[in-house]
Amino acid sequence: MKKRYFKKFLLLGVFLFLGFLISRLPFPDMKEPARITLGILSIAIFLWITEIVPLYITSFVILFLEVLFLTKFVGDFKVFLFPFFDSVIVLFLGGLVLAYTLKKFNLDEWFLFLILKRVGNSPSRILFGLMVVTGFLSMWMSNTAATALVIGLVLVLINQIPADDPLVKALALGIPFAANIGGIATPIGTPPNALAIGILREKGISISFCQWLFFGLPITAILFFLIYFILRLLFRSKLSRVPLTEYKSEGFSQEQKIILSVFGLTLFLWLTTQFHKIPSSIVSLLPVIIFGFLGFLEEEDLGKIGWDTLILMGGGLSLSLAIEKSGLSHWLVQKAGPLLSSNFLLVVGLAYLTIILTSFISNTSAAAILLPIAATLRANPLGITLVVAIASSIAMVLPTSTAPNAIAYGSGLIKVKDMLKTGLIVAFLSGIVIIILGIVLMSFL
Repeated sequence: MKKRYFKKFLLLGVFLFLGFLISRLPFPDMKEPARITLGILSIAIFLWITEIVPLYITSFVILFLEVLFLTKFVGDFKVFLFPFFDSVIVLFLGGLVLAYTLKKFNLDEWFLFLILKRVGNSPSRILFGLMVVTGFLSMWMSNTAATALVIGLVLVLINQIPADDPLVKALALGIPFAANIGGIATPIGTPPNALAIGILREKGISISFCQWLFFGLPITAILFFLIYFILRLLFRSKLSRVPLTEYKSEGFSQEQKIILSVFGLTLFLWLTTQFHKIPSSIVSLLPVIIFGFLGFLEEEDLGKIGWDTLILMGGGLSLSLAIEKSGLSHWLVQKAGPLLSSNFLLVVGLAYLTIILTSFISNTSAAAILLPIAATLRANPLGITLVVAIASSIAMVLPTSTAPNAIAYGSGLIKVKDMLKTGLIVAFLSGIVIIILGIVLMSFL
């Protein structure tokens, strides 16, 4: 036990020392606050990649170092605290509360069987239906929870499917892949989306819920069908139909009706922000207030809604603020050189760098590292920031890339080589889609 603690402290000391050394490197024209911020950024990268401490603890390390070393340059340490309750954090909090309440009252199962009942029972339709419901649930709730729910149904379905039929592997891969890309569609679908919105707002670019959905949903649909047809091509089932178990429902309880009504009202208000002028983040407080008032969200529930994710996002936003205010962003733009001369090279480089990085660390960590840097590389950072945010969800290669991947691998239905082979194809082709999107965005925005 003592050896484990000693190793953690030793690694933390090494990373702090490396951060100090990096901040002292003889970079020309780099001012002192930018040097300090570069050192803090390096320490954050080391901690996020190695995960020697929980990811949200790294956010506190970032905040501590910012206040300790950068306050004298910005005048007030509170400037680094504000991002931890940024409007984007409030928006995501509302999404987490909605997702938790839907799951607590079993409405996620209702969504699942509602769609599955209508798609039919041929292997291709079963694959399509389960991927659709996983992607849809991931738009509103944790992709981990969505995957766990649908994989649970697959474990029941495989009793009706021969163990050697390729449909088993197609389902075990299609569900986590659909969960990964489902979050792209909405601002609350995955933390990188919210991080991107927050960073863009610091640059004077505001994106509403409806505006994100306008481009996020088509991208999700394109990637969805790409993955679906790849799985159909690689894993051809020999079955003509799969027997389905009928879902027995006695109707909605009063609590479920209220939750569905609040969900519908919140979604409606998110989509009509431009008319009623209530910010999306304030709309997100509606389910928090109503569910708390009615007792659907109790004190013991508050610890289960993903505060670690919110703190991690706050650390990413705070780091982004430090990069901007310290002048590091200006220095990076000056030194980026030939990469900035071509939209094509910039988009290709950042898209595949993000996909590679997010294959080995969490997509939130990858986004927190790359988004603040990407946002500095263009006078209008919208296009390149969206490229990085979307590419951070293309984590398909390894079981350790995302929690959905790990759940699918843990089911025992696939091997690492199955995910590696299929994931590499999906990641490469998805990267091409994202690059085309990025070039179009950067050409017209």
